[in-house]
Amino acid sequence: MARSLGVSLADAYPQVAAMWLQERNGGLTPEKATPKMQVAVWWRCAAGHEWQENISNRTAMPKWKNGDVAACRECVGYRVSYTYPGCGHTAMVTPEAVAKKRGRCWKCQQAWWQANEKRLKAELSAAAKAAAGRAAELLDAVPVAADVPAPLLTEWRWWAAKYLQGAIAAEEIMGKDGEPDRVLARVTAAAATLLPTKETAGRAAAAEGVLRLVDQAHWAEGWLHQLTGRLPRPVPANDLDNIAFLLGEVLADWAQGTAQAVAENRGNGHPAPTTAEITRSLTRAVLSMIDDEVFAPIAPYTRTYRELRVPVVPAGKSRYGRLDVVIWMPGIPDIVVEIDSAPNAASAQKLAFARDAGAHPLWVRFGSGGIERIDGVTVLDIRDAVRGVYEAGSGGGTTWTKQDWRLRPAR
Repeated sequence: MARSLGVSLADAYPQVAAMWLQERNGGLTPEKATPKMQVAVWWRCAAGHEWQENISNRTAMPKWKNGDVAACRECVGYRVSYTYPGCGHTAMVTPEAVAKKRGRCWKCQQAWWQANEKRLKAELSAAAKAAAGRAAELLDAVPVAADVPAPLLTEWRWWAAKYLQGAIAAEEIMGKDGEPDRVLARVTAAAATLLPTKETAGRAAAAEGVLRLVDQAHWAEGWLHQLTGRLPRPVPANDLDNIAFLLGEVLADWAQGTAQAVAENRGNGHPAPTTAEITRSLTRAVLSMIDDEVFAPIAPYTRTYRELRVPVVPAGKSRYGRLDVVIWMPGIPDIVVEIDSAPNAASAQKLAFARDAGAHPLWVRFGSGGIERIDGVTVLDIRDAVRGVYEAGSGGGTTWTKQDWRLRPAR
């Protein structure tokens, strides 16, 4: 039924007007008020619940009212009145919020946290470390399927322990009663679905290249290869050479531009870039490869990832490794790139796995040490080019061109 803006609340919504608490609303009456007024007034339902709310909200029809415009939030169980014991403020909150038994309202909690943040963070950190033993005992009792790979179980346990120790500390320091039980229920539920199915991995590999396991992003194509147990299926050598050539062009442009920038910075008194800075800059350059016109038709659908977990445990490690860069494009094999400033056995293991999983495996090498050759993995040797970047502006006068990088297809 349409409501005229000139009609009073009493005429338009008599059932709502009947709940008007006049003794707390001063001179404003239902006859003077209109249904869409943005004015907070007091109301009382037949059950005696009292609350303050805008008139426009009372005449609205959200789902929780189930067709009754005059419905009381407390009577239908949508909201209940709760007085926070720590600050004394009263608010209408959900029954779930009441069950958490928070001591302060949000505003007071924020003010309290800001006043005590430094001390609390130190206390929470210490309490979380002290809770390691208790968390381990709780996790020992969580059932886990026998077919879950040991490394994946290690990932889950590390993730679960982090959150469980934090929950124990929050209960002890912040007074969050029941927080460990809630977190334990969450990590237990995650343990029941740790190992992805082939179907799940396949859908993720086809959709965007990423599979979510225990709140972490994993390389979906790698998991699909792991779960199916397929024989190695490296991409054709010509295809890998083409991708490597494109990346080589990008890195050659990077070397020239970066050398000029470093020379200018050194002229202004800045030091040469560190290895970490060079690595980060190279990572950005690798990710920019998707801007090449070759990929223009599919560029809008491309996904790029850094530090993507791969189901490979490098020698000497206890957890899954990470791929420096993964570029997912619809319809073509993933591009996997490792960037290292020295020989790295872990990178060799991850790239060999990526090769067997059907990706384009590329290894960008700079810095010190020799170049390791891996069948089916192309190495882009940019040691000399990066050395020129380091030396730019130091008086050597070295100029680098696109011919200064070397492609080493170690096959």
